[in-house]
Amino acid sequence: MKFLSKFIFILFCTSILSVAQIFGQKQFTVVLDAGHGGHDAGAIGSYMREKNINLAVVKRLGSLISQNHPDVKVVYTRRSDVFISLQRRADIANQNHADIFISIHTNATRGRSAFGTETFVLGLAKTKSNLEVAMKENSVITLEDDYKTKYQGFDPNSIDSYIMFEYMQDRYLDKSLQLATLIENQFKRKKRYSRGVKQAGFLVLHKSACPSVLVELGFISNRAEEKYLSTNHGRNELADAIYKAFEIYKQDYDRKSGIIHKPNPEIIKVQQVADDDVVFKIQLFALERILTKNHSAFKGLKDVTYYREGNFYKYTYGESTSFDEIEKIRKEIADKFPDAYIIAFKGNQKITVGEAIKANTK
Repeated sequence: MKFLSKFIFILFCTSILSVAQIFGQKQFTVVLDAGHGGHDAGAIGSYMREKNINLAVVKRLGSLISQNHPDVKVVYTRRSDVFISLQRRADIANQNHADIFISIHTNATRGRSAFGTETFVLGLAKTKSNLEVAMKENSVITLEDDYKTKYQGFDPNSIDSYIMFEYMQDRYLDKSLQLATLIENQFKRKKRYSRGVKQAGFLVLHKSACPSVLVELGFISNRAEEKYLSTNHGRNELADAIYKAFEIYKQDYDRKSGIIHKPNPEIIKVQQVADDDVVFKIQLFALERILTKNHSAFKGLKDVTYYREGNFYKYTYGESTSFDEIEKIRKEIADKFPDAYIIAFKGNQKITVGEAIKANTK
C-alpha cells in the first residue's frame, strides 16, 4: 500500500511538471556586461579608469533587478576585474538564452568639453562620431591572440570593416531601440544630458542573439562628469535610471506574453550616504535576507535602511551628523531594541564612531 501511494504521488508530481513544461514561461534572463576589465582599462580619465566605473554600475543594476524581480535571472559577464573577450561576452548571453543584453561603458574624447549619456543599438554608424565610438570599443579585440582569425578578418581600425553593418537585417532592432529609448528617457528624468539613441557597428551587439544595447554613461574625459562618475551617488543614480527602463521594458514584455504578476511587497531600501558626509546611524540587527518595509521585526519603525557586509544585511535606523542627537534617538527606541548600538559612515564606507566624532568636530 505504501509503495502504491508513493507511486501515485510521483505520478502526480510528474504530471504537474509536464503541465508546467508545456504551459510555463521560460525564466526571463538579462545579461549585464561591464565593459573592459583586467589589463584592458578602457578609457582613462585624470584619476578614474573606465573598467571600474562600468563594473560598479553593473553590480548596482544587477542588485536592483535581483531584489525587486526574483522571477528574473541575472547573469554577469564579469563580476570582478578580469579581462573577457568580446566573443566570450556574447557567448555568455547566447548560452544563457538571454532576453536582453545590456553592455555598460564610459565614453571619452580627445577634448574635454563633450558630456552626456548615449545608448547605442546595432547598425551602420551614420556619423563620424558614432563610428569613432564603435572603433574605440571594438579595438579591445586587438588585445586577444589571433583576433583576425577569431573575428573572420574584422579590423576594428578599418572603415571598410564596418560596411558589413550596412547590409545587416537585425531581427532584434525594434526591441533594442525600445530598450535604448527607455534608458535615455530615464537618464533625462535624472536630469542627465542625453545625447540620444544611436546606431553603430559594435561587435559585442552583433554577436548577441537577443535585443541588445550598449550604454555610454558619460565622458570620463570631462572633469565634471569624471567626478560624478566616481561617486556612489552618481553611479547609483545611473544604475537606478537603467533599472527603471528595464522595469518598464519587462512590464511591456510580460503584458505581451500574457504573464500576470502579483504585486511584490515593498522591500527595505539600501542606505545611501553622500560621499563626503560623515554620519551616525543606529544598527538594529543583522540578517542573511532582505525584509519588507512593514515587517514585524521593525516594531513599527519607519525609514529603516540596510547596508551589506559580508553575507549579512545590516538594518539601520536614524541618521545624524551629531552624536548627541543619534544617542537621543537610540535611547528613545531602547525599550524595543535594547541591543541596538551606534555606528558611523563616511559616504558608504563604515568608520569607527571615534573617527566620526573627530571628523565632525573639525
